[in-house]
This record gives sequence, structure tokens and C-alpha cells, in this order.
Amino acid sequence: MPRSVGRLPADDCTNGWSALLPARTPRAPLQENLTVDWLVIGGGYAGIAAARQLARQQPRASIALMEAGVIGENASGRNSGFAIDLPHASGSSPDLMEQGRRAIHVGRFALDELNSLVQEHGIECDWELRGRYHVAVTPNVAEQSLKTYIHNLEAWNEPHQWLSRADLRERLGTDYYYAGIYTPGTYLMNPAALVRGLADSLPLQVRLFENSPVIEAQLNGEAPYVRSAQGSIRAGKAILAVNAFSQSFGVYRDCQIPVLLFASLSPVLSDSQIASLGSDATWGLTPAHGVAGSTLRLTRDRRLMIRQGFEYSPELRTSERRRAKAKAMSQKLLRRRFPQLGAIELEHFWMGWLAVSHNHAPAFGQIAKHAYAVSCCNGSGIVRHTAAGMLIADFALGQNNPLIDDFLAQGKANYIPPRPLRDIGVGLALAWTVWRGRAEQ
Repeated sequence: MPRSVGRLPADDCTNGWSALLPARTPRAPLQENLTVDWLVIGGGYAGIAAARQLARQQPRASIALMEAGVIGENASGRNSGFAIDLPHASGSSPDLMEQGRRAIHVGRFALDELNSLVQEHGIECDWELRGRYHVAVTPNVAEQSLKTYIHNLEAWNEPHQWLSRADLRERLGTDYYYAGIYTPGTYLMNPAALVRGLADSLPLQVRLFENSPVIEAQLNGEAPYVRSAQGSIRAGKAILAVNAFSQSFGVYRDCQIPVLLFASLSPVLSDSQIASLGSDATWGLTPAHGVAGSTLRLTRDRRLMIRQGFEYSPELRTSERRRAKAKAMSQKLLRRRFPQLGAIELEHFWMGWLAVSHNHAPAFGQIAKHAYAVSCCNGSGIVRHTAAGMLIADFALGQNNPLIDDFLAQGKANYIPPRPLRDIGVGLALAWTVWRGRAEQ
């Protein structure tokens, strides 16, 4: 039986990254009834990568890619703009070390793909290899998290630098952090510009439909089928790549946790403000305490970006009161880190969702006889979902790609009890984690 697909995530229509870009004309919505070889649902990194990989492997196949909104306005265009080559963190047991090593293999594979596409198609997205600062505010977190990460980096034979408070002040212009680790392999970019460029450079055999939300779907059976307001598609096979929204399709409801975050961009900093910062012209940092801490960047066009807030959001919605509180917190956190800049205002403020799993493993695999799905980027969407999209395409094609085993080295997203038990458990666990890490805010 076809399934009605629930309401879309509440888009606040204020994505700062896309607001900085030239106008783009979206592709026309689906307005006909089609039959295709392949249907990909979701125009983010995973869906675009899957469609491209299908076209490479089957150049004569007909492929449709459906995006509910506009490319670049979805979660893929709302993240912090980090393409990270390394795991955020890892334990120190031999098994976890090996999982990390295999994750690096997958990450470099996806980064090579992205770098090649940016160069080949001339995608203008401020793509640059700048590395990443991974930082702790307090000595306790530095000892518990950063020292373990140093041990891992040494075991993986990855280049890195330990940085003191004085080192970070010299490079970034802030005394706020106790210590940090610099690794050189991360790319920074405007994520909305990147995902736009990736979509607009898809092979001609991929028909992209924007502003085409699925309102009814039947992914099981012999021929997967979806319907939008003005058309329908029946496919030989389908790939679902909508991350946290997959719960509305009845997929991965029992293994993923939708998380809401907020992000802001300052106005362009003045010459005197820039002069009061550090020696790095652009930079990006991630928090060692991933839940309570904040992600920051100094962009190529001289803006500060901050991303913070990590809260359970099962309905993919929030209130205006919560948004106002988060915006005020972003200003407070920026001023706390850069008091020399004075009263920092926010020119752009937005929100977005990602999906995490309890065991930090991906949701990946076959969901019906002719349907496949991916979800749970676990906070590394640009790299992990690019890899996920390419690998789910190979998996659906029956290709024996050894990188699939590397991608799944940590296993698959594990079971989470249903709501309302989940709401209570996840909500309390996140609140407790944020409270314990409040000194890292």
C-alpha cells in the first residue's frame, strides 16, 4: 500500500550561506508521470553522489533525482562548510583504532571525489584546503579528549600539531581555548555553493526535479513508486537519501535521532577587526566536546560563522521563542571568544537538522526488494554522505566495492526504543551531556 509522506522539515528560509550567493533558477518541478530505471529521492550530498555514480556505472540508464525544495536550501547547504578527512574522535582500543583507520580511507576517497568535481566543473564555492583546529576550552576536556585524539593520530601516522592557548591566540586571535590540535587535511567552503555546483554539473541523463516534495510513496514491491503534487515516478529501483526525514517514509525510524542546530554569520569584519585577530586569513575549528561546544569559522570573505545548539528534535520543528534564544546565545558565545571585536552583530541566522545514531554508525542498506536507503551522517555530512551516496549506488548495482566494508566497519546504526520512551531517554541524555559540558560552551 502507498504511504502518505508527512510534512517537511520546517525550513526557516534564512540560510545565510545561500544568501551570500548569486540568484539561481531552480530546475522545474515534476509535472508529468514518468517511468525510469532509477529514482533517487533527496538532493543533498548523498542523493547527488548516488545519482552521479549511477550515471557513471550505467550511462544508458534513465535516472530521476527528486528534491523537495531548492538545492542548497536543504540541510546540505546549511552545515558549517567543513569537509573533514579524519574521524572527529575515536577510542583507543585496537578495534576502534582500526575502525578509525578505515574511516580515514573512506573520507579520503570522498574528498578526492569532491576535489576532482570542484576542479573539473569550476564550482565556485570558496573551496580551499585549510586544515582544522580541534579545540578544548577547559584542561579537563583537553586531557580527556584531545590527548586521546593525539594518541590516535600518532597511531594512524597522521600529521598534526599540538597548540597551546598562546599558539591559538597567535593564529586565531582568541584566548578562549586552553589547547587544540591542528590537522592539515580539511577543506573549507560555502556548502550551499558546493551542493548547488554538484547538482548543476550532474550528467545530462540525470533529470533533476526541484520543489517536488513526495506526498505518497510505495518503496516496496516490484516497482517503487512516488507521487508529488503534479506528477509521479515509477522506477526499476529507488534510493532514499533524505537523512533525518526518512522517518516520514517509514524508514530507519528505529535507529536515528534527528538533532537541531543553529548557525549564524556576522557581517563582513572591518580592517581593524581583522587586524585584531590572528595570523590565519581563514580558518575553521571544531569543538572537542561535540555536544556542548561550538563550531567556528573565519570565512574567506571575512565573516565569523558560529554553529551551536545540539538538541533532540523528533518533529523537525522548533518555535520562534527557541530560535530567538539560540540567536542571542550565538551572539553571546562570539563575544565571549572575541571581546576585542566589540558588539558583534549577526547578519544571518538559520537552523538545520542532522541525523545521528546511538552508536555513531551509518544507516545504510536495502530496505525493500528494489529500494535502498542511507542516513545518519553523524555530523560529518559533506564527506560521509558523499561517500554514502556513491557506495549505496554501487551496493544497489551489485558492485563489489571494498570501500563498502570500510564504510560499515563500525557496523550499522543500532536500535533505539520507540517514542515516547525515546523522547524521554534521548532528551534527558542530551540535556545531561550539555549540562556536564557547559564549561565548553
